Amino acid sequence: MPYSVRSSAVLLALVATLAMSPVAPEAGNVIFLALGGLSVALMFRRAGAQFRRPIVWMPVLGLGLIALSYGIGAKSFEGLIGLAFFAPVFAIWPLLTAAEDMKSDDSSGLIAVLALAGVAGAAVVAVLEVVATGTVRAGGGVANPIHFADVALVVGFVACAGLVGKVTLWRFLFLLGPVLATIAVVLSGTRGAVVAVAAMLAVAAIGLVVLRLVSVKKALIALAVLVVGGAVALLLGASQFSGIQRVLIDIGQVLQHGVPTDESTAIRLQMISGGIKAFLQAPIFGHGPLAFVNLANELAGVPFGSWPHLHNDLADFAASAGIVGLVAYALFLLAPIVEAARALNTEAKPRILVLATTLVFGFFVMGLTNAMFGILTVTVSYAVICVVTGILVSQADRSPEA
Repeated sequence: MPYSVRSSAVLLALVATLAMSPVAPEAGNVIFLALGGLSVALMFRRAGAQFRRPIVWMPVLGLGLIALSYGIGAKSFEGLIGLAFFAPVFAIWPLLTAAEDMKSDDSSGLIAVLALAGVAGAAVVAVLEVVATGTVRAGGGVANPIHFADVALVVGFVACAGLVGKVTLWRFLFLLGPVLATIAVVLSGTRGAVVAVAAMLAVAAIGLVVLRLVSVKKALIALAVLVVGGAVALLLGASQFSGIQRVLIDIGQVLQHGVPTDESTAIRLQMISGGIKAFLQAPIFGHGPLAFVNLANELAGVPFGSWPHLHNDLADFAASAGIVGLVAYALFLLAPIVEAARALNTEAKPRILVLATTLVFGFFVMGLTNAMFGILTVTVSYAVICVVTGILVSQADRSPEA
């Protein structure tokens, strides 16, 4: 089909975030933000209609609450500088407005192909790094290994968008997305992302059963296959990979001591403790985006040093923006789920709802051990979750079945 300027901008934004970001995040981020800015100039005729969608007004309201808290918490307009941390969120509205020019009845296959290409690239990069250097934290050549794993995991599950439309046998190949993402995550040695893999699979399985997309019998068979496959992988040496080792060690320490005892976990616990104390000092609006980390460090039982954030989204939002910030955080996370839930009743709706819920829950779980909002690469991943969900819902609502 011919592409307009608007639809071309959205297509390129999807290429940048799905196919490029897992292996070239800097370039993908720049292209995404540039196209989001371009789309602002193209959105005005249809912006009002788009604003009524939860996938638009909920993030916009969240940004407004963040601006309010940062301004009051910092006691200065300088606090508004912190909105720059949420730059990718500003691109959701204009890109979804531009996406209305995508007249294709089903873009799910295109989205899935781009995502599968991106996560395959991440898996290849991770394998090559391990083979070539013997590293226990693959992804360092692309980005911080944690951010590398987070982006690979989000993009890998976005590949399951290929199952939203009419499901044919070949489309089950898109289930390779989570498999390739798991390879990249395990080789990165990122414990939070390893836990998120399990959490996302559980949420997806529960959603599929509850919405009757698969039977309980098939879900139990799939679970048995995963358990047996995992056991075989451990017997064949998968436990030698750093990500698996660190999770197994953590499980043993939790059983013995209640919490992991390694230095990294200890620092994170001190950050959360300091963040809670900082929150209690200014529970409504927080301390603004510029001072909350230093204050949390001063209030922590054991100072944790100089860091750009508290390695926990809940602690970051609470300490920097208070209760108002936590409300904004909830609006951000719930927007894709609410958008999918309010879609017209079509065959695609429950599939979109399962996909959106799985992606959001994974994003939340990863945010418990590392900041997701405020880190450009992974904040872009949140924006692409919203854009993909919005496109899938919009096209499902326009289908003859609706």
